[in-house]
Amino acid sequence: PPVQYPVQRPITPVHGVLKSFFASPLFLVTAILFSVNLLFQIIASLFPQDPAYIVNQIYSNLPYEMQFIISPGDLYSALSDAQSGTTVGTGGTVIGMLITGGLMAAAYWITYISAKNPSVPAAKTAGLTIMKVFSIINLVVLSLAEVLCVVLAVIFGVALAGNDYGYMDEMMSVIFVFLIAACIFGFVVLIFEIIYEAKVIKMLNSAKNAMLTGMVPNKASMFVAVICFISAAVSFFSVFGDAVLYGWIRVPLGLTSVALNVLYGLLVLQFNKMLKNAGMVR
Repeated sequence: PPVQYPVQRPITPVHGVLKSFFASPLFLVTAILFSVNLLFQIIASLFPQDPAYIVNQIYSNLPYEMQFIISPGDLYSALSDAQSGTTVGTGGTVIGMLITGGLMAAAYWITYISAKNPSVPAAKTAGLTIMKVFSIINLVVLSLAEVLCVVLAVIFGVALAGNDYGYMDEMMSVIFVFLIAACIFGFVVLIFEIIYEAKVIKMLNSAKNAMLTGMVPNKASMFVAVICFISAAVSFFSVFGDAVLYGWIRVPLGLTSVALNVLYGLLVLQFNKMLKNAGMVR
């Protein structure tokens, strides 16, 4: 029988723009920094925190009324139980980081190397497929967390409605109100996170289709860029809290996370700028 050769799609200017984007210095810096951040995550996981120190830091900053209700011994026991079996737990954490983080790092490097290779007319889509899979997983997890926020808010609301109004019951009512407010706040934040992941998936699909067909991709979502910059600002301030609570080993981890969020936002801006300069979008 005659040999069936794969159909070669024509190379279009779109392929050139995508190759230039994924081979850009900004994308390379993102791949390097993601790998460094993964290394810092592994290092931080190898240093288990002291439960007594964490409990003291948390308990000393609670309002007096909550200090009267909450026992520091209970906090200490909960943290000790969570950190029991440190060797096994740390080993499992490191393995999980190596699998998930390693796959994501590989996705960045596969995309960059294929785009940098002059003998490859179009960057490979394998890296974008890996990123898309993890974005879908994140979207499912966020959706489940959204449902959990609703369930907890209903439970706390029922408990608040059935609470009598003695002195201790008044304090419990304040706690329930605080917990309900926290659930509502978490619900709102998760909505933005879900929209963010959905737009990231749409962007990855658009880039993959453009690599395969040579058709002009859609512009990257500015919503994603804004969320990335906001996350960078929030993460920057949380670095200092992590340093006080968990130790200075968390500082390089936090700073690289901040830098990554900034880079993600800049990648969105650069992608749209390259499409505009090529006359593909307005």
